Amino acid sequence: MLKIIDFYLNQLLDSKPSPHQKIILANLIAELKELKFPKEELVDILSISIIINYLLSDAQLIKMYTPLIKDAYQTISDILGDALYHKIEPKVIAVEDEFYRNICPDKRQFQNKLSEEIRELLILYSNEKYSLHSN
Repeated sequence: MLKIIDFYLNQLLDSKPSPHQKIILANLIAELKELKFPKEELVDILSISIIINYLLSDAQLIKMYTPLIKDAYQTISDILGDALYHKIEPKVIAVEDEFYRNICPDKRQFQNKLSEEIRELLILYSNEKYSLHSN
């Protein structure tokens, strides 16, 4: 399972941003959910993925914001790596800040999408916890 995560992450880091990467990113997140990756870190990855998905949805946005997309991928890599989380959090905030301040058409729309993702994550984690206790 960890090799699959590395495979997806390397595809994101090593290739030029394109709309196809939305699929790779979705696969990476699905694997992290399957592994029950720590919630706090996964929420940050979900937040970054919502931003990346928006940017990857338009060729002009990809061209204009390739450095931000690459920074976002590197931040995900840092979260998944061995770095201390308190040193990564400012990178997460920087990506979100850049997006919400300079790119985002409707901050509420993205916050609602993140809230929906968090709800689904909490349900997934609580169902797993319940099923572990019921055995």
